[in-house]
Amino acid sequence: MTQDAEGNLTTENAQRLLAQQVRNLRAAVLTLPVILIEILLALGLFLPFVTDSIDGEDQTVNLFGLVGGLLGPDSEGEVDSASALFGTAFVVLVVVIIGSMIVVSWLARIELSTVAERVVVVFIVLLIAGTLGAWMVMSIGLSSDSPWELEIALPILTVGTLLAALFAFLPSYRRVREVRARVG
Repeated sequence: MTQDAEGNLTTENAQRLLAQQVRNLRAAVLTLPVILIEILLALGLFLPFVTDSIDGEDQTVNLFGLVGGLLGPDSEGEVDSASALFGTAFVVLVVVIIGSMIVVSWLARIELSTVAERVVVVFIVLLIAGTLGAWMVMSIGLSSDSPWELEIALPILTVGTLLAALFAFLPSYRRVREVRARVG
């Protein structure tokens, strides 16, 4: 082998090593935010959502408990129509949060089809709308004679929603995903 051939071989190895490092960095840039978003959304589901006065006692309930309390019968065995409406809305929010946790993980994939990208956009938009709706319901509940008190889950869910929206719609992340699909 001549000196030039050895130099090209070294250059080719260096290019392969650099390309592998770039792929690893792209994977980290796309994976770490997904993990953070999923943790925040899961915490939004399981941490205390509100403090409610139940049978004269203050109890904190998570989103699942709130849904059960709104959709369940009261002490007289009846379901209030307003509570059923809000309970159904919170069921939809739970489904959207779980669906968003699934589709946000798609954003860390190597390739994302146009259909998958549209599904991601739909779920993130629904997540934004659901989080805003939860804030509206909470503001109604907190401003009236309701025994509700805001707990930590809704602010954490809001941060997770904002990060998911940024990650899905921010042009710099979109470019990283597009380059990854072309190069990776």
